[in-house]
Amino acid sequence: GLLIIALAMAVPAAGQEPRPHPPLRGDRLIEAFLIWRLVDELDLTETQIAQVFPRIRALKTIRLEMGRRVPRLVREIRQLTAQTPRDDDAIRTKVAELNQLRAEMEARRRQQLQMIASVLTPEQLGKFVLIQETFEAETLRLLEEIRRIVEENPPFRR
Repeated sequence: GLLIIALAMAVPAAGQEPRPHPPLRGDRLIEAFLIWRLVDELDLTETQIAQVFPRIRALKTIRLEMGRRVPRLVREIRQLTAQTPRDDDAIRTKVAELNQLRAEMEARRRQQLQMIASVLTPEQLGKFVLIQETFEAETLRLLEEIRRIVEENPPFRR
C-alpha cells in the first residue's frame, strides 16, 4: 500500500506540468523499485547487497550514458546523410563511432552483469535473469496503472 502511494506521488497526473527534473526522479523511482524487487525476490544477504547494488548503479549509469550519446550520433548521421553533396567518409566515420560506442557499452554492461552473477547462488541468478527479462515491461505497466489511479482519485492529485 505504502509503495503504491509513494509511486503515485512521484507520477504526475495527465495534463499536469512535470516537475523540474522528471527523468531523474522517474529514474530514481525505477532504480528503487528494482532494488526492492531484488532484495525481496532474491533474498540477498547483507554481503550480496553490498556487492550487487554498486553494479546495479553502474548498469544505470551505462544506460543513461547510452541515452545521452546515441541520439546525438544518430542525429549527426541523419544530418550527414541529408547533405548534398554527401561526405561518405564522414558518414563512415560517424557510423563506426556509433558502432564502437555500442560495442563498448555492451562490453561494460556484460562485465557488470558477470560481476553480479559471480555473487549470486544459481537459484538467485535464475531469478535475477527472470526479473531482468520482465522488469522494464512490468515497471512501465505498473507506472501506467498508478497514473490511471491518480487520475481517477482526486485525493491523490497534487
